[in-house]
Amino acid sequence: MPTLELSGGRTATYEVVGRGDPALLLPGGPGAAASYMSEDARLFADVFTCYLVDPHGSGGSSPPASPDGYRPEGHARFYDEARAALGLERVTVLGHSFGGGVALAYAALRPDVTERCISVGGFAVGTEADAAEGGAAAAEMEAMLARHADAPWYESARAVWDSWTERALNARSGAEIDDMMRVVLPLYAAHPDRPSVRARLTAFAESLTFDLAAIKAWEGGVYQGIDLRPLLERISAPTLVVTGELDLICGPAQARAIAAHVRDADLVLLPECGHWPVAEDPDAYERAVVDWLRAHPVG
Repeated sequence: MPTLELSGGRTATYEVVGRGDPALLLPGGPGAAASYMSEDARLFADVFTCYLVDPHGSGGSSPPASPDGYRPEGHARFYDEARAALGLERVTVLGHSFGGGVALAYAALRPDVTERCISVGGFAVGTEADAAEGGAAAAEMEAMLARHADAPWYESARAVWDSWTERALNARSGAEIDDMMRVVLPLYAAHPDRPSVRARLTAFAESLTFDLAAIKAWEGGVYQGIDLRPLLERISAPTLVVTGELDLICGPAQARAIAAHVRDADLVLLPECGHWPVAEDPDAYERAVVDWLRAHPVG
């Protein structure tokens, strides 16, 4: 993969897919390599030149100087340094899950270079703020988990899910996180046992690699205490919030909290879809994004 030279002797690896308006595609995790967004890049290759930059600490990119770099704002600053090194003046940012939150942070911190912001299954409100305001996101998550209770794989997946933070903080390698994710991945889908969905999730799971330091920072307090809503009010770029109606971790409660705090936001809820629109309903996902892009052209 090509390499970018960043300040302080750091480097970032990346790849480019497609031809169109420049877009940074930001993976979830945190700690997943940029290949996490490969299917999204292929889906939008006709409308974007997609820049898939490995987050700092993942793939071939240097780690951040401190654990604070793993927060959404720290990721956003890293991606902005990569943008400048790529010679891109203005970009669309499109991120999924944790990357959706990073895309929002990027648009808030760098309104001068953000053309458009697309947050797909984005995460903005942690468990502490959610609990203080009634626990809507937690209740939604539990309802989505319960939908799978009769599945033969549910018991083992739920056991890993319920002990995720403890296991992550005690993990000694990123490979342990990769294995844990493969067990819980069906929980993230609305209909994981449909053959087409199962095949896509299996292929996705086989490609996953996580940066352990990023996971430990996230589970060690960032996830619980995060609240991006004050930052969202600084976003001036047109913003699209896309979420599956049956997304257990970044569902309608998260999406509505995001859209309510961005001045120029459109909200799309995809029916019968969970956390991974690109795997579960790529046609509806592509249509929602492309239609919105046509309504919000660059320039």
